[in-house]
Amino acid sequence: MRITAARFEGAAARPGTGPAAGPPEIAIAGRSNVGKSSLLNAVLGRRGLARTSSTPGRTRQINFFLVNERFRLVDLPGYGFAVGPEAERRAWGPLVERYLRERETLCGVIVIVDLRRGLESEEIELLAFLADVGRPAALVATKADKLRRGAATTAIRKLEGTAGRAVPVIAFSSRTGDGRERFWEIVRTWLDDAPAPRHKGARA
Repeated sequence: MRITAARFEGAAARPGTGPAAGPPEIAIAGRSNVGKSSLLNAVLGRRGLARTSSTPGRTRQINFFLVNERFRLVDLPGYGFAVGPEAERRAWGPLVERYLRERETLCGVIVIVDLRRGLESEEIELLAFLADVGRPAALVATKADKLRRGAATTAIRKLEGTAGRAVPVIAFSSRTGDGRERFWEIVRTWLDDAPAPRHKGARA
């Protein structure tokens, strides 16, 4: 996919805020230290569009990026190493769950994992939740360049076995760009299958 434009459109820090539903959306979910911002910058070809941090858990809201004036990539708050006031952390669960359950323009969810660590309990629970609410999902295994080819292949096969046939698995490297084309193939498929929104103006 050729990216001609990408810009930050807005954020939701609590349910009922953020940009109203409009263009189709693809959500990006994953642990706080798995490289979501680096992946977003890599697939969009826009260095620094999504802010990266050396401290995991800095993203405390849902961030919306409008791409090609046609669809949105949506960066969900990370989990696993979240920082911040306890009340703030507790609020993230309902924020994200409502978005995943009710956002009518959500076409699919990219779940990011570190290829070296594989699927852990949080990712397995998230994939089960997405299946339960009828959201298509794909796994993007980042930091593939950190493993030798044989080890990377073995790790991908293990992910495929655990995730099941309904969930595509992509080996990805933000440094080399490996996996970028496959990422966009899956996104294009979801966008092509996107239904027309049932209501207009609903917020995250």
